[in-house]
Amino acid sequence: MSKVADFVARYTAVWNEADADRRLKAIGELWASDGHYANVSEEYRGHEQVDAAIREAYEDFILKGFTFKVHEYHENHDAVRIIWHMVPAGGGDVAAVGTEFIILDADGLIRIDYQFMDVDPAAQ
Repeated sequence: MSKVADFVARYTAVWNEADADRRLKAIGELWASDGHYANVSEEYRGHEQVDAAIREAYEDFILKGFTFKVHEYHENHDAVRIIWHMVPAGGGDVAAVGTEFIILDADGLIRIDYQFMDVDPAAQ
């Protein structure tokens, strides 16, 4: 597994992680201590706030029967773009599509993570 493939797998796993302690540990291994995550409505800075954002998504989607899966990803120097799908955990149609645009620091930790909600081409 390449370094970027490993990063993408660990990034995706943190959004699906049920155990709060493992999730917080994974956040510390992925984000810089002052890392920034921004979705379409809020901004979060630092491990505690990023944890709150991920916990909220977990409660809103994973606990309601969905899971996040990588559709594709691309790397460009210190940036990674991940296109993900939210799907029913038991299988079924894509319920949501999003893109993460991530800038990494010199240590390979997330400095900035911008989330964009995309339109599923199949739904058009």
